[in-house]
Amino acid sequence: MTTALVFAIAAALLLGGSDFFAARSARTTPSVTVTRTAVATSVTLSPLLLLLVEWEWVAHDVVVGSLSGLFMISGLMLLYEGYAVARMGIVAPLASVLLAMVPVVWDLINGVRPGSTAAAGMVLGLLAVVLTSYTPGGTGSVTMGALLGITSGVVFGVAFTLMGEVGESSGLLPVVFQRGSGFALLATIALFRTEPFFAVGIGRRYAMGAGLLGLVAIGSLQLAFQRGDTGPVSVASSQFATVAVVLSVLFNKERMRWWQAVGVAATAVAVALIAAGG
Repeated sequence: MTTALVFAIAAALLLGGSDFFAARSARTTPSVTVTRTAVATSVTLSPLLLLLVEWEWVAHDVVVGSLSGLFMISGLMLLYEGYAVARMGIVAPLASVLLAMVPVVWDLINGVRPGSTAAAGMVLGLLAVVLTSYTPGGTGSVTMGALLGITSGVVFGVAFTLMGEVGESSGLLPVVFQRGSGFALLATIALFRTEPFFAVGIGRRYAMGAGLLGLVAIGSLQLAFQRGDTGPVSVASSQFATVAVVLSVLFNKERMRWWQAVGVAATAVAVALIAAGG
C-alpha cells in the first residue's frame, strides 16, 4: 500500500496543478474548449507512457480504461454545468466527497475493509476535501447545484472505480485508451456546440500545461490503483482540491479562509493515517 499511496499523492499534486492551469486558461477561453485542448494534449503525448512501465494487451483492461475515460469527461461536463448554474461552494464539496466515496463503497461491497487507522484517515480526508473546496458567495440555484454536484461526483467516482478494476499486467496502456475515448466524446460534443474547438493564445498554453500535468496525474493514479486498494487510493488522490486551493493562494493571491487552512492541515494528517494503516 505504501507504493500505491506515493503514486496517489503524486496524482493529487499533479491533478491540483492541472486544475490550476485549466482555471487560468478558463479566464479567457470557454471551459469546454479548455478541456478539449487539454485532453487533446494528453492524447498526443499518451503513447510516451508506454515507455515507462512494461505492458501487455489485455482486452478487458482496454475496454474498462476506455469506459473510465467516457465517465471522467462526462463528470467534468456535469461539474462545469454545476458551476454555471450555482455557487462553487455548493457544487465542489459534494462532487469531491462522492468522487472518493463511490470507490470506497465499491471496496466495501467486495469485502475490502481498511483497518481502523486507515479508515480514520479516509474519513478525515473526506472532511478535508469539504473544508478546502467550500467557498461562500455567488448566486444560482441551490437545488440544481446540489443535484449536479452529486451527479458529477458519482460519475467521477465510477470513473475512479473502473480504473481500480484494471490489472497490473496491462501497465499504462488503458490510460492511452482512456484519454482517447475522452477526446472522442469531447469532439462529438463539439458538433452540437458553438465554442472554438481548440484554445488560442495564452489560454492555449495554460490548457496544454493542464493536459500535460493531467496525463502524468492519470498515469500515476492508474499505477496507484494497480498497487493498492481502490478506497484509500481514491481518498488520497481526491486531495487534489487542497493542492488547487494552495496554488491559488500562492500564485493568484486569493485569500485562504480559516476553514480551508484547517482542511489543508487535515489533509496532511489524513494521508499520514492512511499510510500508517496501509
